[in-house]
Amino acid sequence: MNGPGLADGAGGAYANVVSDQNPYPDNPLDERERLFDFVETAPDRFSVAPVRSGLLRLFGGAILSQCLDAARRTVPDQKIAHSFHAYYMKPGLTDAVNEIEVTRETDGRSFATRAVRMTQGDAPLMRMMASFKVDEDSAGHSIPMPDVPDPETLEPLADILARLSKDLPARHGPFWLRRQQIDWRPVQPFPFRNSRRLAPCRQFWFRFKGTIDGPHYVHQRWLAYASDMHIIHTGLGPMGIDWSNDRLQTSSLDHAVWFHDLFRVDDWLLYTLESPAAGNALSYGRGNIFRRDGTCVASVSQQGLVRMLDSKREGKL
Repeated sequence: MNGPGLADGAGGAYANVVSDQNPYPDNPLDERERLFDFVETAPDRFSVAPVRSGLLRLFGGAILSQCLDAARRTVPDQKIAHSFHAYYMKPGLTDAVNEIEVTRETDGRSFATRAVRMTQGDAPLMRMMASFKVDEDSAGHSIPMPDVPDPETLEPLADILARLSKDLPARHGPFWLRRQQIDWRPVQPFPFRNSRRLAPCRQFWFRFKGTIDGPHYVHQRWLAYASDMHIIHTGLGPMGIDWSNDRLQTSSLDHAVWFHDLFRVDDWLLYTLESPAAGNALSYGRGNIFRRDGTCVASVSQQGLVRMLDSKREGKL
């Protein structure tokens, strides 16, 4: 599953080894190899050891992908995920074991439904419902992909953030300046210290670095991982709120993905995002993910907390 260039990126904060310029211990190779290194502790019960990280809390996309993969392990091979719906419960510790319990809700000829419960000790992290079905030939359609520049013509987000690193609040450094698996290419200028009201829509090209081999479920779990990025920020723009504001508290609250067609996450995919509404300290976002040939392969929906505090938020995201 590991191809050449996995840790490639910009210089400085994106050097391939931990250094004074890149003090964060996150290693994309370790994450790729160990994120799904499950131990079955009992029938339909799994544990997974922590991956070394400098994050202040577990990345939501990582636990989404782990819950989806745990459910998949209890389903016959001929049934593949077509959707999941998840609630984030509590922030996860980066140095604790994740325990996952799967309940087999239904098993039919075409469909299988699973309930997933992730915990750390007595603390609930996530609840998920996931549905799987057999592959079928049928009529279909796909909305058109927006006309955007090719990814090769766009600047990598890693390079943008490397330039901004000196001005980035310390609490954001572990997330944005760590070595990452994904090459993100923003279509619109990436906002930083922005106070203008922006359009409620954004697009990003993305692909995982190196080569990812394996059946379709391998690509599904990594797409689930990537799908948690940039949605809340899309909802901040129309309110003129900058994501690096020292008083801003954000957190993903729930998340859903629907899979429509085949794809590879090591090929370029376009993530189109929009935020139809926000209020009550909540921001709602949704998105579609397209193959480069224009086929819509997945849809995403998420609501997140967007709360402005009276004082600076220190040491936490």
